[in-house]
Amino acid sequence: MKGLRSTGAAAILLLMTAPVADAQDKSLNERAMRMITRSEAKHVRSRQNLIEILRDQPNFWTDLQAIAKRLKTEPAWLLNVMASESLFDPKARNGLPEQTASGLLQFIESTARSMGTTTEAIRRMSPVEQLRLVEKYLTPFRGRLNSLADVYLAIFRGFIIEGGDTSVVAPLGKSNKERRIYLLNRWLDFNGDGKITKGELALAAFATGRFQPVAPRPDRSPNRNSVDASDRKPETRRTRSIYVRPPNGQK
Repeated sequence: MKGLRSTGAAAILLLMTAPVADAQDKSLNERAMRMITRSEAKHVRSRQNLIEILRDQPNFWTDLQAIAKRLKTEPAWLLNVMASESLFDPKARNGLPEQTASGLLQFIESTARSMGTTTEAIRRMSPVEQLRLVEKYLTPFRGRLNSLADVYLAIFRGFIIEGGDTSVVAPLGKSNKERRIYLLNRWLDFNGDGKITKGELALAAFATGRFQPVAPRPDRSPNRNSVDASDRKPETRRTRSIYVRPPNGQK
């Protein structure tokens, strides 16, 4: 996958690059590559939808950057979760029976009402208008969205847990609630072991979106970086296992 060279609002697509992971992550890389290959159609569709958003609403990218900065997180992580949840379709709705999840981040009805709106209203909102809800929902997690997995977990479960890629966020479990959550999202259990982990959440998001944070250029002073130095996260806290490079010739 190569970064797309574009101008104006479409420069957002320059985030679609990924460095090679460490050799010790070889097995994880192979698994990630299989997931990326299976997600190719979804990735292409999400890219088409995003390009349409950027064409019709050029403020989307600048607004997203500002929101990410206020939340002390990375725009790329927000983009990956949106891609995974809705393929960047602002009118998307979960098609399963009795499900109401709608919009770019697939907010359910109870969550929508807690933010003073409804899922029906969300589907009528523009992508830029929906970004306001994204910020409103994630504001309680400000400063704790330190990885792609953290961002997705905040959306997926409404909380963040400590730990690495193997931390379980949705076990099949014995309670009806946990079992229901797992069964509705079993596609996230890539190895079929009866539990969804933080690593699997991150991989699902990256496989569809394929955006990664842009490292600051070494020739730029801290005062010229788009994120204040005090807000920048240590590199070791990022989810490194999703940083992979597809085979030659694959986009």
